Amino acid sequence: MRRTHAVLLLATLLAAHPAAADERPLEADYVVRWSGIEIGRFTTELRRSDERYHLAYRARTSGPLRWVVGLESDGWAIGRLADGAVQAEHFRGESSWRNGAGYWRVSFAADGRATEVEVDEATRADREPVPEPLRRGPDPLSLMLAAMQRAAAGDVLKGQSYDGRRAMRYTLACDAERSPIQPVALGAAPREALACAADGELVAGRSARWSGEAEAQTREQGPVRIWLVPELGGMPHWPVRIEAESRWGTVTVELESFTDPAA
Repeated sequence: MRRTHAVLLLATLLAAHPAAADERPLEADYVVRWSGIEIGRFTTELRRSDERYHLAYRARTSGPLRWVVGLESDGWAIGRLADGAVQAEHFRGESSWRNGAGYWRVSFAADGRATEVEVDEATRADREPVPEPLRRGPDPLSLMLAAMQRAAAGDVLKGQSYDGRRAMRYTLACDAERSPIQPVALGAAPREALACAADGELVAGRSARWSGEAEAQTREQGPVRIWLVPELGGMPHWPVRIEAESRWGTVTVELESFTDPAA
């Protein structure tokens, strides 16, 4: 089940995009399925203004998983884009589920240091503390935005993020050749896509509810496969499909609708 939650989160991070008040947003809607059964939905939004970005997402479980978990989450990140590099400034998120709720907020200095961190008391008590040297940006949304700009055939990207609760290390390894994919949301014609393997590792901030056995099982299931279509919505790459194996079947995430502000 945690593998399913992780895929939903990863999809949200990869598909969250910049927003600013003076332009029409790009919107993308995704549906998450587990062995063909719908279990989640999320919406992402994009606006950019000059070198500024604001990334926002809204996610929720649906179908049978909603009766079990009832998860809802939203958040955003803002910062600057310069020459393809991301400088994170602020990150905010909150979630609610059947048995609780939580929030996390962090601000970063220009050199990446976290200058302000605020986390709800229950989350703080549940997680191991993150050492000061690991409290550095970017946040996960900003890191994924940078990856979508830098991804290239045959390349391997590595990065680390901090969201106020935990420090994570990510790897994105892309195939040497592009392959065709046919996202329904983009019309009937096949599109050339960059297929990549994405993996994440918890560095610090482990939850007391996350057992070592469950962590080992997740590693054994291997990386998540992601298909990125180039030049969509003004971004060098855009995620259109994600696949991950879990103990109970394959989890898929597919782009369901897409609104380009330039169209």
